Amino acid sequence: MTTPEQDTYGRLLAALRPGLLRFARIQLRDPAQAEDIVQETLAAAWGKLGQFREEADLKTWVTAILKNKIADHFRSGRRTAVSLDSLREENEAADQAWHTCFDAGGHWLETAAPAAWRPPEDYAEQQDFFRTLENCLGGLPEDTARIFYLREIMGMEVEEICGRFGIGRDNCYVILHRARNSLRRCLQLRWFDIGA
Repeated sequence: MTTPEQDTYGRLLAALRPGLLRFARIQLRDPAQAEDIVQETLAAAWGKLGQFREEADLKTWVTAILKNKIADHFRSGRRTAVSLDSLREENEAADQAWHTCFDAGGHWLETAAPAAWRPPEDYAEQQDFFRTLENCLGGLPEDTARIFYLREIMGMEVEEICGRFGIGRDNCYVILHRARNSLRRCLQLRWFDIGA
């Protein structure tokens, strides 16, 4: 038998599930793994409800548990080898797009220069922005998106990412640079230029 408080927490956790699942799918790119890790997260949150402090936001607390579960998944030793041929192909495409941003002197083309953006804090609470960001991340090559997500969203160290993907430090920085530029272009088209 559950208490009314447990029923309330159960409903709140169930309401968080779709957002947690989206978050996990972006990172893991495997729906079955994402489902498993979200289930583990919800079970861990339920088991630790006594540790939850009311002054914290439940969503933030549960999302932190999910981030730790995802990081543990990547640290668990299940390494994914990255094919150099696939990286070469995706990098050639990114280089081609990148070269269209500069003139012969290496200066930004007026049509390609980044526009003045509002501060990110202005968008932080807008779900539409995050859906657009998710779509842009989904448009990146799989390993590029994973590497970007691990570094920029999960805060994983470059050395750990390099070990996970079997790549060198310089290659990791190149992948991150290209991911940032691709996301910048995608967000410029799908978010910042809309209504401009």
